[in-house]
Amino acid sequence: MKKLIITLIIFLSLNLYGETEGKKRKAFDVDGNKYIIRPLYGLATKSYLGDLISFKDFKEDPNHGKIAGIQVERYVYKRPYDFPVDVTIQSSFITHFNDYSGEETDYYTNDNSYEINFGIKIYWTEFPWDKYVRTRLGVSEGLSYTSRITNLERYDQYHENNSNYLNYLDITLSFNVKDITGMDDLEDTYIGMGILHRSGIFGIINGVDGGSNNVTFFFETEL
Repeated sequence: MKKLIITLIIFLSLNLYGETEGKKRKAFDVDGNKYIIRPLYGLATKSYLGDLISFKDFKEDPNHGKIAGIQVERYVYKRPYDFPVDVTIQSSFITHFNDYSGEETDYYTNDNSYEINFGIKIYWTEFPWDKYVRTRLGVSEGLSYTSRITNLERYDQYHENNSNYLNYLDITLSFNVKDITGMDDLEDTYIGMGILHRSGIFGIINGVDGGSNNVTFFFETEL
């Protein structure tokens, strides 16, 4: 899986071509804004990814974990072949604020964990209500590294195999702030919520069978 993701990232970084409004373009040759900057704050949850996506359930992390961080993205394509999709490469730096006040101090930790992610993100940018509020749904796939196993993952994989290196998913749903407020200066600003997910893909990566989820809240701006 690691090799597949790395190969895909390198592939996107080469002289690839898309077509927008009849004009052929190389990768990263995009009009307008080229970057997305996204500060975020989040809450750890023991809910499953599927339950969060379907808004079925939210279960608070027993150790009340929280995260804060920033994501930076660079556009690779905007609407290739006039299809309502944007493609970016994404990097992020996340701090996990581990908090534990129980008796298993030899297993859980009160020290922060630092997470670095790198991946490819695809946005769907066309919805029936866009004339009222422009909306974009993004999903990224990539690699994740944490400096220390978080309490959330220690809880999910209680005394089982864990790993600093795991697969990474980032799902976001965001709404244009200008459309919401009518303020022209906020044309390139969005607000939204998302899910940060780390897992071993049912044991495929480093033998880790479980994973972790954090529900995030953010604003993002384009430069």
